[in-house]
Formats: sequence, structure tokens, C-alpha cells
Amino acid sequence: MDGERTAGAPEMRASLERGRVGIIDVGSNSIRLVVYERASRAPLPVFNEKVLCGLARGLDATGRLNPEGVEMALANIDRFTTLAHNMKVTSLDLLATAAVRDAADGADFMRQITSRPGIVAHTVSGQDEARFSGYGVICGMPDADGVMGDLGGGSLELAAIGNGQLGPSSTLPVGPLRLMSSGRGDPKKIVVEAVENVRWLREHQGKTFYAVGGAWRSFARLHMEQAGYPLHIIHQYEISAEETRAVARLIAVQSPKSLEKMPGVSRRRVDTLPLACLALDRLLGVLKPRSVVFSAFGLREGFYYSRLSAAERARHPLIAFAEEQGAGWRRFDLTPQEIFDWLTPAFAGESEVDRVLRTAACHLSDISWDDHPDYRADQAYFRVLHLPAPGMNHRERAVLAMAMTYRYKSDPKSAMIDTALRLSDGRGRAYAKRLGACLRLAYNLSGGAPGLLPQLQLRRTERELRLLVPQALRRSLGDVTARRLETAAEAFELKPMIVAA
Repeated sequence: MDGERTAGAPEMRASLERGRVGIIDVGSNSIRLVVYERASRAPLPVFNEKVLCGLARGLDATGRLNPEGVEMALANIDRFTTLAHNMKVTSLDLLATAAVRDAADGADFMRQITSRPGIVAHTVSGQDEARFSGYGVICGMPDADGVMGDLGGGSLELAAIGNGQLGPSSTLPVGPLRLMSSGRGDPKKIVVEAVENVRWLREHQGKTFYAVGGAWRSFARLHMEQAGYPLHIIHQYEISAEETRAVARLIAVQSPKSLEKMPGVSRRRVDTLPLACLALDRLLGVLKPRSVVFSAFGLREGFYYSRLSAAERARHPLIAFAEEQGAGWRRFDLTPQEIFDWLTPAFAGESEVDRVLRTAACHLSDISWDDHPDYRADQAYFRVLHLPAPGMNHRERAVLAMAMTYRYKSDPKSAMIDTALRLSDGRGRAYAKRLGACLRLAYNLSGGAPGLLPQLQLRRTERELRLLVPQALRRSLGDVTARRLETAAEAFELKPMIVAA
């Protein structure tokens, strides 16, 4: 459907019930059950299991689904349904994509599924598959601006994204698994011609390419291993377009035996990875993007995102995650909003990105209260650096983790936060130290309970970081408060000052 616009396409607006929700994703190569704690702006998986069935193997040659794959798929769908029921999901959707929609016996396969109770089954069109995958990227990265590509075993979906909206989209029958068993000629030539024929791609040159799908995630893992990258989180892993093309071209000409010897390459991907890299190289050649960003969010997350209310969509995913998860980490009733408002005068002029990070930090700031005192800083750092949270790139993740470290310890050793130091820049490190030190001061003044912070004021001038204290509370401040104010002031390169108000 080259050039068909999806921005105005009708959306699945069936109301989402409260409670756990599940998706069975029936792809061309694999079938996966994912159960989310709830359908929200920041979907959190509580269960995720994949089975390789190879439904699309031989599809182009026979026009039909792989019989062995069908038998395996139906057996595992029954198992997944039982698991979902036992997990008390409130809704269970099944999404069947390229292999099922293109096979002559795809409708028969779906009839067998719909006869099973407890499943709402959808045969997803190519247009909707591109739309949901695009929404998935927006769900995880609200500021995404460029082109999304989702490569599955049977097809490649492309969609332009920007300003939280979708532009033109296409679906191409060039999934590696499908091509390798098609007998239709040279798979490499088919991929190159298909990509070259998507005319609207040239209108979106020079932006960012967002890579979705298991094969490209496998590429990202391989690159991480080769580069010695310190953080093994695929979501929002970024590589320059030039380096991506160089590595993709190298992998595209490798044999399966050669790939098996490369660290980070799954054996299940050695047959299909070269074609996946060829498609990646061709797309980058047309798009000429600044960089490639990998997304762990795709079809499934986009499906739920398309069904959220406008108000829920408008929430920032990182703040939504911090709000929902941070509530379980708080000791007392000191609200994140009370902390945020108290900090705001000291952080006047911060960027929007920093404001989002500060908001998230206020929600997560009591994350390690129940750990051993000697290890609270370590645990806070480790948890936040590895949170399954969307809405922040790796630099921002590092800044937030360092801020939580400084919230619990004023002088952590460099070796302790080495990964975050490597992923951040000087500006980010300075912001993290300031934010963490001010949070540490806030908890000293309040004890983690509400009511005291609004009676005090933190103010920043050109030369001083001031704590304005009512005369009635002046005697209640101790040496610890003075030390923590001094640490915070040093982070701003200012002098500390306690002023009677």
C-alpha cells in the first residue's frame, strides 16, 4: 500500500478494562504472549514468552501456511490462553499479521482460533500493522521524528512519524523468513527493488530511522557486543547511520557459520540476519538519516496505545511509569508534587527534558528507603539505570540514575557509577549532582513526611543557594541540614546561606 496515509485511519476504540491485559502476537516466524500489568501510557510487561513456529516458511512457494507451524501454533495458543486465564487478564487479544493475512488458508486458521473461548482475534491488515508499529514507537518515544521500519519474518512495515502523528505508510512482502523459502529468485534483489519503489521515503530524508523487530534488535545486540557498550538495553539504543551501514554491509555478506562465531548473535537469527541487514542498508541508503534508534516498542504496544483515551496518550511515558511504579516505593505521604514544587525555584530555566527527568526523580526519590543504609545509593543507581521504563534515551537514563545515587550519597566513587558517567556528558552530570543533592536536602528537612517543606523555601541567586527558614523553625535545623545545603550549593557552584524568613 505504497503511500497510503494512515493518520486518519479508523482506530480500535473498544474500551479497555482495568486490570491485566494480554496480547498473543502471531507473527510469520514466532508466536508470543505478552501480559501487561495494565493498558497504560507506559505498558509494563509482567509476562513475556515466545515460541518459534515458522508459519511463513514456504508461504510464497505454496501459498499456504507451514502445516507443522500451524499445528505448533494452535497448541501454543491453547497453552497461552490457559496461562492468561490463570493470570486473571481482563482482556486477551490475538493479532495475526503478514503470514496469516496473505495465506490462502489464513482464514481457516483464524476460524480455528475464534472457536476458542476467551480470545478476541484480529487479522491485522498491512496498513494497520504499519500503523500499530508506528504508534508503538510513539508510545515509547513521544518525540520521535522520522521513519519507522518494522521488519518481521514475513513483511516490512514502514511509516513516517512526527509530532505524535503518523504520515504515509507502506507494507512490503520482504520478510527474511518468507523470502528464503519462496523460490521466487534472488531474495537480495527482491529486497532492494521493494525498498527502492517506496517513493515517499525520499520526502523524509535526513531525520532519524527507528528500527523495530526481532532481527534488527539482534543487530543492535551484536553491535553492543562488538562496541563494548556498557548498557545492554535495546530500547533507544542509538548508532550513527554511517556506522550502522558499515556494520550492516559486513553482516549481509556473512555465512551462517561465520555469524555463529560472532558474540551477541542468536543462533536462531543466523539464517535471516544477513537479509535483515541488507534491508537495513538499503533503507538507510534511501533515507540518509542522521542516526538509527532501536525501539523495543512495536506492534503490541501500538495496538494498546491506539485504544487509549486522548488524556492518557497526552501523558509523558516516563512520568507515567514513574507515577505508577513510584507509588509503591514511598514510605510516607510526602507527595512527589510537594517535592517538585519545593525544588522548582532552584531549577528555574531548566530545559523541558530536564523538567521531565526532575518530575520522574521526584516520583522515584524514595526508591531505596527499605534497603540496607550502606547500599541504598548502589541499589537506587542500579534500579533506575535498568528500569523497564520508556520515554528516555540512554543519556537521560544515566542522568536519572546518577541523580538517584546523589540523593542517597553525596560522594559516590566513580567506579560505582562508571556506566552512567560513560553514557552522559558534562552538563548531564552536573544536573544529576544538583538534583540529587537537593533531593537529599529535601528528605533531611521533611523526614519524608508531608507538611514541612511548604514552610521552607529554597532559592537560588547569582551567588548563593539560600534556605529561607521561619524563625520558629530556625532552632530545629541541625548540623546535617547545614552540610547537605553546603553540598547542594557546591553542586551549583554557589555559596550556601540559611536565611531567617
